[in-house]
Amino acid sequence: MQQQIKLAIATGLLWLVLLLPTPAYSQIKTAEEPARELSLGECLAIAVERQPSLKAAWASRDAAVIGRQALYNIGPVGSVLSPDLRVRKSQADRGISAADADVQKACNEVVHDVTRLYYSVVYAKVQERHADDVVAQLEAFAGISKELLDSATPGEMTPLKYDLMLLALAKVRLLRGKAQTGAKKAEAALREAMGVSDGATMIRVMDRELPVMDPKVVLTKEQVVEMALSRRPEMTLAQAGADVFRLEVCAQDRVRFRRKVPTFAAGSDIHARMFPSGSRDPNGDYRPEPIQPEMPSLVVGRRSERVARVRALSQRADSVLEKARNLIVLEAETTFFDVEDGAKNLSLRKEALDASRDLMKRVRAGFENPKASKDQLLQAYGQAAEVQAEYHIAVFEYLLDLTALERVTAGGVRLEFPHRSPEK
Repeated sequence: MQQQIKLAIATGLLWLVLLLPTPAYSQIKTAEEPARELSLGECLAIAVERQPSLKAAWASRDAAVIGRQALYNIGPVGSVLSPDLRVRKSQADRGISAADADVQKACNEVVHDVTRLYYSVVYAKVQERHADDVVAQLEAFAGISKELLDSATPGEMTPLKYDLMLLALAKVRLLRGKAQTGAKKAEAALREAMGVSDGATMIRVMDRELPVMDPKVVLTKEQVVEMALSRRPEMTLAQAGADVFRLEVCAQDRVRFRRKVPTFAAGSDIHARMFPSGSRDPNGDYRPEPIQPEMPSLVVGRRSERVARVRALSQRADSVLEKARNLIVLEAETTFFDVEDGAKNLSLRKEALDASRDLMKRVRAGFENPKASKDQLLQAYGQAAEVQAEYHIAVFEYLLDLTALERVTAGGVRLEFPHRSPEK
């Protein structure tokens, strides 16, 4: 009974080998044409050209430019009829700055998403190959065990142990099928991020292995925070918004004899998303809610009343700017800690990787020895395979941490991934 328990534990370890995170992504679409093999740089180039979210950001910027030009085309008579025109032109100038920042933000997100999903595909492929290796080895072990069971000297091999081994093999085959599906889902998600998710263009990633980046954190937390604050387009968006709100106070003050005066919000969306919505999930990371600006499209009342109202909302916009800064600092610090922790984890996994490979070789040699304890060998193989799986996870998670660091610093930290720049 004790030997059966050991064997059950060993098979349980083998099942854990393939319990790797497989991303659940968008629906898979097929196409008849053969898949194109693309590098990371080529995927990024296609995404920058075709991603709809980036096209939308450019279209919004073009609209802002046209709107500003329309204000500047108003002649002297319009200035007399609209005493706030000069202020509206200044607001339009800030709008261009905000539109430029929004384009940069969209571009940063596209680069981050494509890079993350590209290596998600590579990781899924590595996972699938690892599953193939485990299945092949278990099939070989099962064959040897069957020969022992059918021989005149089966040793410690019993029908119960053999059945447990077949059960472990069936479980691993099932997980291999899930790994194959995970790879297809990751490819579908990458196509969407590249803007080619209609199924007309199938792609295949060039890299077959995850790049092992240098796990040395040479930056300090303060440097990461400084780069984030000085480079993030979200700060530009928040600052431009605060300036526009302050100018609205001046605009309302210039209009003396009207009881109903439109604000800048009548012609723009002041609730443009700068940060994702917050989350206080006890099982996830803490992410506080951003503050949204407020401005009605029309303010009514006497001039002093209108000015007082928009001044109060301008003070709220100052709080929006302060909150944006705090969120950027928080994200920069947490990302730095993730990278630091990921580097340590990867270093530790590397130390165990070579030992696990040597252990697998000894297990394969020992399994052919009829006198060897198959329970212990199978348990040792499960532990070695689990170590290798954990190493792949560590490499993948560290890549994701570095990719997040590049986005958080808005390119202040630029990662030299293999084939990132398309070959000429």
